Order: sequence, then C-alpha cells, then structure tokens
Amino acid sequence: MKNIKYILILLFAVSIFSCEDDDILKLNDSKYTPATNINGFGSTLAISKATKAEEIQITYTPASYGVDLVVTNTLQFSATSDFSSPVTFDVDAANNAFTFSVGALNELLTESLLLPVDEEADVYARVVTNSLDGVETLYSSVVNFKTTPYLDILFAPNTLYLFGDGVGRIAQNNKLRLNKVHSEPDDNWIIVWMEATGTFKICSDVDFKGVMGKVGDPAGGEYSIATADNGGEDIPVPGTAGYYTVGVDLANNKLLIEPANVYICGDNVGAWPTDSDIDENKFQLDAENKTMYLTKSLLGGELRLHVTHPYISAADWWHAEFIFLDGKIEYREAGDDQERFSINGGTQTIELDFINQTGKIK
Repeated sequence: MKNIKYILILLFAVSIFSCEDDDILKLNDSKYTPATNINGFGSTLAISKATKAEEIQITYTPASYGVDLVVTNTLQFSATSDFSSPVTFDVDAANNAFTFSVGALNELLTESLLLPVDEEADVYARVVTNSLDGVETLYSSVVNFKTTPYLDILFAPNTLYLFGDGVGRIAQNNKLRLNKVHSEPDDNWIIVWMEATGTFKICSDVDFKGVMGKVGDPAGGEYSIATADNGGEDIPVPGTAGYYTVGVDLANNKLLIEPANVYICGDNVGAWPTDSDIDENKFQLDAENKTMYLTKSLLGGELRLHVTHPYISAADWWHAEFIFLDGKIEYREAGDDQERFSINGGTQTIELDFINQTGKIK
C-alpha cells in the first residue's frame, strides 16, 4: 500500500510540472498574470543634480502564477519601446515597490542607456517577474515617460580625464587620467604635454561620460568648469608647446593650467619643502625630446620627487609626490608612503617622460 501511495504522489507531481526537456514548465492549468498598475513615473519625470538625493518610489500590483511561489521582481528600462536592448536596474523590490534615488536613476540613464544629458528623452519601463527555473518569465505592460538626464561629474567618483587634440588624446579610449591629491579629496592634477595649438575638455568616466569644458573667459588664468546645466566650451591650450600641470578643484568647479613645476627634495639635496623648492632643484624642459630633466650633484639617498601647483598644499608637498620604479612613474595619490629606491651621490641626470610615464637616471 505504501508503494502505491508514493506512486500516486509522483504521478500528481508530474501532472503539475510536466514538460519536454526544453519546454517552459506550466503549473497545472494556473492562469499567469504579469505585474500591472505601474505608478510613479508620471508622463514626465523631472530629475536634476539638485535633487539627486531625493527618492523615487515606483509601485505595482504583483504578478501571479495562480499558486503560491517564491518570485523575484526586477525593474527594466529601455530607450526603445521594443526593449531590444533592455537594462535591468540594480534595485530590489519590497512591499510591491521599487525605491531608489534620483542620482541612481540618472546614472542608469546616462551610463547604461547612454542617453545624452540636457536633452529630453523617451524612456520605457516594465516589471519583470521570475520564479522557479524553467517557469515562464512574466513581463508587465510597458509604461512610457519623458525625462531629461543631467550631467553629474562624479559618475566615477573623483576620477577625471583629459582628452582633445591639444593634449594629443582624441580617441575616446585613449585619455589621460588625473591624479588624486593626497588628503585633498576635491583636488586633482596631471602633468601633460600640450601642443602649441588645439583644445581639450575633461570627462569623468573612461566611457566618455560627464564631458565638461569651460564657462566664459578665465580670471587670472583660472577657468570655471561647466555644471550640469552647461557642457561648456573647449578649453584652449596656452599656445606654447610643453609640459603643463592641469589642476582641477571640484569643490569650486575651477581649473588652472600652469607650466609644470617638478622638484627633487629630501636627502639628495639636504632640504625639504619649501626650502627645496628652488630653481637649483627644479626640473627643466627639453621641448625637442618632450622630456623634463635635472642635472645636479646629488648627496645620495632616497629619491623623492613632487609637483607644485596652487591647488596643492605647499606645506604638504607629499600630497603630490611621485617616483619611478623599474622605469615606470608611480604616483602616490591617496595611498600610503610609496616604495622607493636610493641613488648614489655625485653628478647625475634624472629624466622624466610624462607622455610615456617613464623615468630614468643617466
């Protein structure tokens, strides 16, 4: 009798979950109902950088498989009504609602859907419901709304890049990354070779997001950087080919270009900033070979190099320290004290190539 009972249970289970190997499972004769009544987007959804921390809540009536099953609901977006290239939002559902910030949505619109900033766009959304492996995925009806993504320079926090013909970087995948200033999170810097003519802009993502230029004319050589409401104009190079330090002050949306000032300091010259920031310890420009060099009688000891710029604390020279190891330039940025090496005393030439990011002693 026990065997007959188990056989009947097995036959009942097969009647509920029956299919060929590659078929979608059908739960008996249950009626499937996808999610409905998606609300919260409206016909036009207003978003802005000023409201990026505010929350958006999207509610819906949940899907049903006709029986009590564990399900997962996700929110999908698309730039087209046919969802040919849908993007799934990384936000969890709770109590039949999705809650997320304006900033998170804007990031998805600009980074994943690749919508241009400051232009109104049509966006399509739907709720996708999944259950057991092999059970049919349910898609809600599509809702459509208009919104205008905004420019937020911190797509990649505190990471900025230069590009443009004036700095020899035109291709989108060939940019120049700025270095972080230690202990000064709003400041960034880079030494870059600038041509005699041309322009450049900055962007905040390696995939060419967050493009920013100047607004208006410079004041005392300092440019105002565009905000979310204005992509800005190209920034012209100074007009004389050479190495320049570009500093970016994110706290005040400012950018300043000045000729590169690189110094040696420490045991090799018997002095530390600011006493070491003198012409005798300053690297010179070799414009023909596009390098910077210092020929000097050194005392010997650990090699310590740094950059000066108005956006970098003069007293804290190590905030913009760098070294070269095995011939490759390494920047301290926000990290701990760097690995370093010692050099012998005597007259030597130190050569730096910021195009290829190399250094050597001759």
